[in-house]
Amino acid sequence: MFHPTIHRCIFWVHLVTGIAAGLVILMLAVTGLLMSFETQIVDGVERSIVREKFNGDITPLTAAEMIAAFEKADIQGSPSSLSYSSVANTPTLFLANRGERHLFHPTTGESLGKGAVKTRQFFKSVLSIHRWLTFSSEPSGSWKDIGGQITGGGTLGFLLLLISGLIIWIPKKLRWNAFKAVLTIHPRLKGRARDWNWHNVIGIWASPFILTLCLTGIIMSYPWANRLLFQSFGETPPLRKMQTGQRGAPARKPIAHHRLDALAEFAKRKVPAWQNIVMELPTTPDQPLVVTIADAGRGRPDRREKFTLDPVSLAILKHETFADMKPGQRARQIVRWLHTGELGGWPGQLLALLTCSAVIVLLGTGFTLSIRRFFQKRKPTTA
Repeated sequence: MFHPTIHRCIFWVHLVTGIAAGLVILMLAVTGLLMSFETQIVDGVERSIVREKFNGDITPLTAAEMIAAFEKADIQGSPSSLSYSSVANTPTLFLANRGERHLFHPTTGESLGKGAVKTRQFFKSVLSIHRWLTFSSEPSGSWKDIGGQITGGGTLGFLLLLISGLIIWIPKKLRWNAFKAVLTIHPRLKGRARDWNWHNVIGIWASPFILTLCLTGIIMSYPWANRLLFQSFGETPPLRKMQTGQRGAPARKPIAHHRLDALAEFAKRKVPAWQNIVMELPTTPDQPLVVTIADAGRGRPDRREKFTLDPVSLAILKHETFADMKPGQRARQIVRWLHTGELGGWPGQLLALLTCSAVIVLLGTGFTLSIRRFFQKRKPTTA
């Protein structure tokens, strides 16, 4: 397939890249594995909090009753949204004070605080390590840039490893026996032969999924890659919203909740198989009512619908769906959830976990093969 000199050069590119970027890639794989089922773990912890407060009543409170419970609680500022879930024992969620979470029992209206704080903080720290090599969820600007460049460079290095590895993988003689040796696990092998076998077999079968993680990670890491994605659809990427440095809770504003119960009923009728309903909370009676309805998990943006309604007649003023977005915007959202596997639900998350596990095995076998190459003498082989 390739001239021996070219093949040897590609091999050394693969080896040097693996040694140089291996630790960064290992960190990305381990943190990615830990975050594979983050949503289910956090939700499970918060549902256990609800079950501990169960009083025998299974009838959920209405939106107006929930808002009354929020106003009775000792919480500064006003909520901006109210979220319901159809899954049993899921707490009702208010977002207030620029995204601060406040959970309430769905049937008693009892305040449950901020939920699984420690669990969420753990995953925030893992995400910060994954993105910026720091435990802080809000790293300083200089280190954020440095850490982001290192992890982005590791992703690029991983892509180079994948491409060069696939080239090296191609047998010199294109025969079935040669392909069979690098396509199937041989459990009786030991030492270097076992590492070589595992490295090749796992690398080739996991390569499509590793390629997906690399490409989506590069698009999410680098503005130029994100720009190329939008330009491929003839679009300009939207400007990122700058975060303000304001601190402290805003003053409490009155909530115009006189039509929110009707809004909730509208949402349930519109999507009978709903799983999550998010209502933006108006502060004046004449403010339009906005509700977002989803019948799947957060990794399926195509299963969300957003309605803007007249506050009096509940006539639909605006209806927004995933299909209404521009192609570039749709592609960018797919990239986000494809990277975590959540686009495919729990099977996709399981696949992401297995891919991260495969990467760890590839790095382990790759490092042991390198050590044997440089530090162990090969035994002479018989013909």
